[in-house]
Amino acid sequence: MQPNMLNNQLKDNEIADLLDRCDVGAISTIGEDGYPYSTPVNFVQIDGIVYIHGRRLGEKMDNIKRDPRVCFTAWERIGYEHCGVAACDTTTVYESVVIKGDVEMVDDDEGKARVLLAIVEKLVPGKTGMDMKKVPPTAVYRIKPVSVTGKFHRPMDGNDVRVRN
Repeated sequence: MQPNMLNNQLKDNEIADLLDRCDVGAISTIGEDGYPYSTPVNFVQIDGIVYIHGRRLGEKMDNIKRDPRVCFTAWERIGYEHCGVAACDTTTVYESVVIKGDVEMVDDDEGKARVLLAIVEKLVPGKTGMDMKKVPPTAVYRIKPVSVTGKFHRPMDGNDVRVRN
């Protein structure tokens, strides 16, 4: 484990809070050519499990069908800490989560509808109802975690932090 992970690990509740706050993450799959393939995705966490939706076709889905192992990353950049006057005296203030695991498809329409509604509620609060005819063609999958880690960098007292919008 890298030294910063020993001292700057997020606790389980901080990981859950970060996943609830973030509105986008990146899922990385293993391509047919052996190279990683990373895709930004909307997601929701339900009972500690990350769920993602998308189309049933495409490179990401082809990769998942061939090899269900994935890496999911979510992060929040808070700003930049100025620790001195030189350019190298600047560092990012952030929190991040990395989940390694296996993808499982959600096959039942009721379960898929529940996840889809939760994603919409997270991203666009107040939208309700579901056209159940649109649920069957939508791919919904969950990441069954093998490992979950969270890391942060928080500013030192007295250092200036520039927030970037």
